[in-house]
Amino acid sequence: MSIQPVLVSAQPLHEAEPFVDAETAAAFVGVTRHTLLQKARSGKLPGHPLDPRAKKKDWRFKLSELDRCLCSTVNSQQQPT
Repeated sequence: MSIQPVLVSAQPLHEAEPFVDAETAAAFVGVTRHTLLQKARSGKLPGHPLDPRAKKKDWRFKLSELDRCLCSTVNSQQQPT
């Protein structure tokens, strides 16, 4: 029985997506920062508060999550009833 060496790639399989601030996310979605934060607080858009226990939360967003959410909302309105 021989043991084959395992080759490890220097490149990760996928890069971790960075979080963006509310300004960048609002521009991506096409709404104001205020509207984006209202929708994140109400759970209508995905967002991540940096400190969930803080009285005034600092939010971060992943553009891929926002895109997925918006696409599913658009597509769900086109579904037959």
